[in-house]
Parts: sequence; C-alpha cells; structure tokens
Amino acid sequence: MEKPMKRKFVQIAALCLSVVLLSLCAGGQRAAAAPAGSADRIIRVGLHFGTGAMEGLNFANTTGSGYRFGYYDGANQFVSLGSTGQKAISVVKTMNVYYGTFSGYTSYHSALTTANVAVGEYHLQLPGSYASFGEAQAAASAYAGGFPAYIGGTFYARVGNYTSKDGALAAQAALAAQGVETAIKGTSEYGISVVITGTNTILFQFDDLGQGTGMGMEPNAEGPGEYVTLSKGCTYVGGFRFERVNGGSLTVVNILGFEDYIKGVVPHEMSNSWPIEALKAQAVAARSYALSLGSKHSSYHFDICAETHCQAYSGRTRAGSNSDAAVEQTVGQVAVWNGKIAQTAYYSSNGGASESSSTVWGSNQANYPYLVGKVDPYEAASGVKNDYAKTVDSATLAAKLKAKGCDVGGGVASIAVTSLTDSGNPKLVTFTGSNGKKFSLNSREVVSMLALSSYRYGFDTAVAPEPEPSAPELSVNGKPVDSLSGLYAVDGSGNLVPVGENVYVITGSGTTQPIEQGTGGGSNGSGGSGGLGTLSSTTGNNGVFTFIGKGWGHNVGMSQWGAYAMAQQGYTYLNILQFYYTGITVGYM
Repeated sequence: MEKPMKRKFVQIAALCLSVVLLSLCAGGQRAAAAPAGSADRIIRVGLHFGTGAMEGLNFANTTGSGYRFGYYDGANQFVSLGSTGQKAISVVKTMNVYYGTFSGYTSYHSALTTANVAVGEYHLQLPGSYASFGEAQAAASAYAGGFPAYIGGTFYARVGNYTSKDGALAAQAALAAQGVETAIKGTSEYGISVVITGTNTILFQFDDLGQGTGMGMEPNAEGPGEYVTLSKGCTYVGGFRFERVNGGSLTVVNILGFEDYIKGVVPHEMSNSWPIEALKAQAVAARSYALSLGSKHSSYHFDICAETHCQAYSGRTRAGSNSDAAVEQTVGQVAVWNGKIAQTAYYSSNGGASESSSTVWGSNQANYPYLVGKVDPYEAASGVKNDYAKTVDSATLAAKLKAKGCDVGGGVASIAVTSLTDSGNPKLVTFTGSNGKKFSLNSREVVSMLALSSYRYGFDTAVAPEPEPSAPELSVNGKPVDSLSGLYAVDGSGNLVPVGENVYVITGSGTTQPIEQGTGGGSNGSGGSGGLGTLSSTTGNNGVFTFIGKGWGHNVGMSQWGAYAMAQQGYTYLNILQFYYTGITVGYM
C-alpha cells in the first residue's frame, strides 16, 4: 500500500487539516484540471531505517553530473554547501568501515576488518576554519587525502583517514616534520562521510553534532529533464537525506515531489501493463492513503516508509508510460468522505468478499463508514489464482490456543464457524477441545494465530459429507453453491440485491420448488468441504485440520485484482473507487 522536485514544502500531517476538496460527479466523467500548486507538495520517504539502517550505501548518477552536498532546512528546502563531479559515490557512517560484500550487499561495512579498502575514523585537521566549501576544499587539496568538512555549521580542512589513533599520530608526525601543524580529530557518533565508491578517498564530511539536521544530497543537473539516481538496485528521482538517528547507522530518506512519489507507488502495487482505469484507481487510492497517514514515521524524521507497512515504493524502478499516465490523469485527486481524505486501504484479492475495518482491525466502524465489507461480484473474472490451504494438527492447534488463554486440553476435537459477517466471511470461530471446553475467537485472532492469507476461509477434510437429497442442487455459473448466504442477484434497475429467503427455482419439468438455506456439504459437523461464506464445521481428519480459503491480504477496501477485472469490463476508475469505498466522492487535495 508511490516526481520533478519542487522547493515548496508542506508538512504531510497538516495536509489533512487544510484540504480543498472539489467533489466530482459519480460515474465516468473526467475531472477538471488540478488546482494550481497541487504538484508542489514534498514528501519524505524512508528507504532505510531502524534495523534496516545502513553503514554504507552506494549511489550512481544515471543522468546528471555528480552530486551536490548540503542539508535540508526546516521547510525541507535544500541548502547547498558544495559539490562533486564524481558520479559513483558512497555515503558511510564515520567510523571504521571496510569495502566489500556483507549479507549480499557490496558497500562499506564495519564487520569486514580484513578487507583491503578501509575508511578510517581518525583524521588530521589543519589550523583554522573557512568561510565556504570551496575555501576548505582548496586548503585541503594541498595535501594527499585532503577533504573539506562541515562540522557543527563550520567548514574545516582535514587530511587523511586512519583506522587507529596510532596511525593518525604517525601521519601527524610526518606532517610536523614538514612544518605543518595539525590536530587529530575523530567525529561524533553523528558523523557522515562521502567517499568515491570502492576507495577510501573522502570527498566530504558532515557532522551535525546531534542537532538532527542530517546531510542532504541531490544530483547535479545539466539542464531540464528527470535526474535519476541508482541505489541498491532501485532508481530514484529527487534528493536524499542521511541522518544517524540516535547515533546509529544511516537513516536514508528520499525527498521528492508528492506526485513523483505516487508514480513510484502505482507500478509497484500494480503492473504497468494493467488497464489504465485500474491504474488510475490505484493512483487515487495510493495518494489518499499516503495523505491520510500524515507523518507516520516522525520519530525517524520522515513521513512514510517505502515498505508495505505504509505503501510499497521503489522510485522509478518499475514505472512505465501506462502507470505514469494514470498518475498524471488523476493528479491531485483523492477519495473524500464527509469533507476529509479517506484512508483508502487496499490489498491484492479478497476471494469473493471484502471485509469491514472493524472486523479486521477492531476499529470503530463509525470512523470508517466507507470501509465496509461487501460481496465482490467482479474479482472472480480477473482470473487470479488465490486459493490457499493451511494445515495444522490438533496438538499444535491446542498449544496455540493455550498461548491465547484457551485451555482445550491435549488437542482440538472440532472447529466451527459459528457466526458470519455481513459479507459472509467468518466472524466467530469456535474451537471444542478434547476436554469438552469451547472457546470462540474472532476472525482477526484466527487469521493472526494461523497466519491465514485472507479473511475468507472455511474448512476441508478428507471425509465426504452425507448428501441432503431433500433440497435441489443449486449452482451458479456451473459451480455448486452451498447456501443462499452471500448470494446476490441483479434487479430490473441493474442493482445488486441480496437473494434473501423464500427463493424458488424452476425445475426441468417447469414447476417451481423452494430452495432451503443450508443446502450442501460441510455444515453438518461430520467433515467434508466447509463452504466459504457459510456456517460450517469439521472434526478434522485423523487429528489434522485444514483451513481452506481464497484471497490474499487483509480484505479491507479495494481489491487490486477486482479493480483489474472491473477495468477489463469497461468500468472507470471512479466506478471502481466508489464500489470498493462505499459512499466516497473523489475530489482534490
């Protein structure tokens, strides 16, 4: 659940409080042009942080002529201090780091102490300070290994890098013999160095002494166009911010235009080859979701991460003309509920029915009236293969239940779906233990406990159920249906309506015959295939229980494969959004 850089910064958290929302009419009409300034917003995207923070990270220009160094001020405007024409550089934490491959990544790491290339943490500093990067660089360039440093807001000229203080002392003595006085300097735990990749040649050193400024870096531009940087297999536009948060390794943040960010989300969440209307729906959903989150990672000094914890983002890596066009044709558009940007959650597939946020996240449903479960008549037409099975034995299941405070004895005797949600997914599941005790868990607890792939599931065993000949066999599109629950029909006005009770079918002889609820296997407690969308139970198969299901993801909001199918059937992105997010309109941020 992703870009020309603009200099005006707007805090993402504040966007939701100052939104101009121009509602669009429902249906397929094209939106008016986006308001002026909607493309000026900046977002800070965390690429590496926390346990994923880096000791060293490589960068390379695929366009541009090297990089400029500086920092981002409080308004997220880049303040340039100096630059380099080098196109392949690495940013490292200022400590002893060594160039080589570690955990599958070739860069600078502290663990590779026997590597041939080492960047040391000790340096020699020339007397005095300087007014600019250029002056410090000129002074340092008179000595082998010299480089400019910006420490606590002041420029200095430094020489060399040494992995031990003894090495620095020896180099200091050699310079002293030439009449050059220097001071041995390390850096604080917040120091950052820029080196030529694969070498120990330092180009620039930055240390904010823990003030939280961090070092900024942007590609040098050689004229109009999109300037792209390659790092760790991905390509990015915009700039980068490096900070050793709490003195740790490098937290790396991509700072770029908000619409460029959305261009990096859409092709990561959907394929660039998908229908344009599905991609447009994804663009609006991604834009809305990002804005609704605010500054989710403020403790790391960025707004949103590049992982599925927020939204998957890989810069320009997967972008194509189709996904770019989807973003450009919906620029600035967001989903709106009651004058606020909706939190437009989405997922891969629902297996036939989405689910309400209260079921999946335990949220107050009144706060998210647009995230309500519903039967999805479209997704099946996408052709997605989303069946899954999860097998667990009786003893393991009993242990998992005991960990949740449910003592069922040495094993589980039977399992039953005892309550369904409005969209026909399990709501409550009751486990009966070998000791006769019964415990009911809500679906959220069951999915978490068993790591099920979706919220649409039932049971399967090797024991076939007894047939029930008293009721006629009911099938839809040639497939047997176990119950009327969750079935919808199209009325004369083209609306989807629940089938409900007192339904009759016309038999082969032309007579009518009632269809009774509960027809089909898996609902009599004797095993068999527990139909999805039905109350069902199972006693397992020789102490083994198999959960079967359809879908992939949390089932709340928009099914991406459902959006694909709707677009294939000629629906517009507005149709798609208004189906999956009940009652929303589409407006501008």
